[in-house]
Amino acid sequence: MTHPKIAVIGCGAIGTTLAYTLLLRHPHLDISLVNRNLQKAWAKAFDMSHCSPELPNRTIRAETPEECAGSDIIIMTAGALPRENGTRADVLKDNVAIFQTLLPTLARNNPNAVLINITNPVDAMAYAAGRITGYPPERVIGSGTELDSMRLRHFTAQALDLNAAELDIQVIGEHGDSMVPLWSLATYQGKSLTNAYPLLNENLKATLLYQTKRAGWDIRLAGEHSCYGIAFSAARIVEAILGESNQPIRVSAELQNEFGLPHSFISLPTTLNHTGIIQRHLPDIFDAEYQLVMHSANLVQQQLDMVGQLL
Repeated sequence: MTHPKIAVIGCGAIGTTLAYTLLLRHPHLDISLVNRNLQKAWAKAFDMSHCSPELPNRTIRAETPEECAGSDIIIMTAGALPRENGTRADVLKDNVAIFQTLLPTLARNNPNAVLINITNPVDAMAYAAGRITGYPPERVIGSGTELDSMRLRHFTAQALDLNAAELDIQVIGEHGDSMVPLWSLATYQGKSLTNAYPLLNENLKATLLYQTKRAGWDIRLAGEHSCYGIAFSAARIVEAILGESNQPIRVSAELQNEFGLPHSFISLPTTLNHTGIIQRHLPDIFDAEYQLVMHSANLVQQQLDMVGQLL
């Protein structure tokens, strides 16, 4: 039996946490750790492989970009880190250059893979990955606002003393400052959140959104790197691609004027399978929310224009 092969590119905090998360959650996986420093990739894979007596039917190994072949999913985590108190776009030029050194070889050796990008700025770098690899748009996605949706649910549950697992709040648009929370569709135990909890006023919504936007930076300013939340959300994206969930998941992908939105690369609820994107969905939202999504798409397009100048 051939197990799905997942290639994780980059052995920093995110890449290694993601590989370990996949190793723990999924039987029947073949995981490849790819890093420009092969010794580092070997050490991480070697360490994780010692779990194999209790985690059967899984393999993990280190490979160079030249050795990595036959992957079903490629996950890009390699890249320069944003400066403290900077923006994700600060590192766009450096990360495009890194992708240009890695992706041509990976694309040549893995012509049928679905590519998930985590490297920041997520949406623009996913677009860059598509341009560099030549993969069709349905096989190139960004990790997008799945993590932002999880964070907003967490902060809202804390503020209102609710069970976060029964709380549904979608965040769409940019994985960045123009992200759009869909409060009009938010529910708790299947009932409208805003109707049931008057405490959730505009001031509290603004505070919760600010916490969501700042979460990664707050971790960075504490001297650490955000890795657990993004690793878990990326694992859920992998699960959707492998067919373990048929629920739409909030990932970013190239827009081609769907739903009246401009060409851009933003997150929407998206149905995935082993071929990549099956269908994208725009929820039935208020006009004010739609205008915010439009604004977010236009801001991301400015980053895409920068990518076009770099390639």
